[in-house]
Amino acid sequence: MHPAATAPHLDELASALAMLNTDCTASELHGVMTGLISGGARLNRSMLQKVLESHAEADQAFGDNLTASLWQLQLKTLEDLGASELSFSPLIPDDDDDLGHRVSALSDWCQGFLVGFGTAVRPNDTRVHAETVRETLQDIVHVANVDPSAQDNDDSDEFAYVELYEFVRMAAIHLFEEMAPPEEHRHPDADEAEIGTPTLH
Repeated sequence: MHPAATAPHLDELASALAMLNTDCTASELHGVMTGLISGGARLNRSMLQKVLESHAEADQAFGDNLTASLWQLQLKTLEDLGASELSFSPLIPDDDDDLGHRVSALSDWCQGFLVGFGTAVRPNDTRVHAETVRETLQDIVHVANVDPSAQDNDDSDEFAYVELYEFVRMAAIHLFEEMAPPEEHRHPDADEAEIGTPTLH
C-alpha cells in the first residue's frame, strides 16, 4: 500500500505548479478550489483535476502525486469550512513574509475564489441573489483588486491587511454555509467530518 497523500503546503504547491510552467499561483488555485466548494460544488477527483488543470493552463496534465495532494487539500478545505471552530484559512504566505507578497497572494486567492464560485453556482440558484451573498461577493471583488504596491509596510498597513485577511476567511465560510447543497442541511446533528465529504476510492 503506497503512503497516503497529504494536503500540500503553500511552497510545495507553488513548486509543483512552477514545474508545470503555469502562470497560476498556489494561492489562486486554492482560491478556485475554495470557491467551488463554497459555491456548492462537490466534485469527484477526476472532475476536480479537470477544473483545476483547465484554470491553471499547465503545459501538461497534473501528475498522480499532485492530483492526490490536491484531493487531500480539497478534503481538508471542505472539512475546515464546515468546522464549528471556524478553522478555515486561505492558502497564502505566513505572517513573517513580506506584506506586499501577502497582499498579492490574498488578491490572487480572491480572484481564484470568484472564478471557482462562479463555476459552481447553478444559473437557476436563487440563493446567489440574496443580499448578504451579493454584498459578500462584491467585497471579495474589492479585495481581489487591491494594489499590493500601495503598501508601506507600516503598522497601519499590517493592521489593514489582518482585517482584510480575516474578512476573506469569514466570507468564504459564510458563503459555504449559505450555498451548501440541500442534503448537507438535513443532518444538523451529523458528524461534520462526514457531511458532504467525497468518498475516497
